[in-house]
Amino acid sequence: MRVLLVLTAGSAALPGNPRALPALKLRGGGVQQTLDALPHDAKALAKSFVVLGGFDKFVQYLAASETISRPAARKTMHVGAGPLFLLCWPLFSDAATAKNWAMVGPLALTLKAAAAGSGLIDDPKTVASMSRSGDRRELLRGPALYGAVFVAATMLCWRELSGVLALVALCAGDGAAEIFGASPFGRRSPRLPWCRRKSVVGTGAFFVATTLGGAAFALYFRGLGWWSVPTQPLLRGVAATAAAAALAESFDTGAWDNPVVFAAAVAAARRAFPTE
Repeated sequence: MRVLLVLTAGSAALPGNPRALPALKLRGGGVQQTLDALPHDAKALAKSFVVLGGFDKFVQYLAASETISRPAARKTMHVGAGPLFLLCWPLFSDAATAKNWAMVGPLALTLKAAAAGSGLIDDPKTVASMSRSGDRRELLRGPALYGAVFVAATMLCWRELSGVLALVALCAGDGAAEIFGASPFGRRSPRLPWCRRKSVVGTGAFFVATTLGGAAFALYFRGLGWWSVPTQPLLRGVAATAAAAALAESFDTGAWDNPVVFAAAVAAARRAFPTE
């Protein structure tokens, strides 16, 4: 709790914060008064830290205890972080500055991964949960770009359909493509003509997972009043966005696959939903 209070109090200097926090005292029964003194979005940030940080620690534990393999831990982190982060978005207020608070969570995890990858900190658990081979330098490529995409989605597409669908594609879609593509069925699947490393099954799984996950989040957030697109046009737009993202993912872009998928999904979603 003390760590979260320090983080949220220190975040009061974020751009656009309308006022400084009052002096915080933690003696005696002052914890509740301290929490009451924090702005709404600072409390939301603390909650998102608990969610994202807890998930990070849980995956690290699974990898360190060899409950799951290192590749499985990496994929669990890759698939799970996006939906959990999106579920934190409603915690924040409707203020224009809310996105400045919301992006601190993924930014902190990204900086942590970059620090571990560069050797600035010795964090073998983070390396084990985010790398394929155990080489810490891997974190400076895929995982760092993955985190940077989360920050970009928050700052550029806050509570927009484009941002929601792009993160779903990045996590659920990409995860499904790798899981089904590496399955026995996927290994027997025909290869894509323009990228023999990828399969029809993997690309199809990407499309289906993004469509289903995107539709679920789009309908849920519509219920919160974030947009008002009727159901049929909404589902058509989600499917079109999923198709564009799946096509982008089907090319071999190396470590840049996360930004490429994100950009394709955002562009397709903004074309499908120009007013949302």
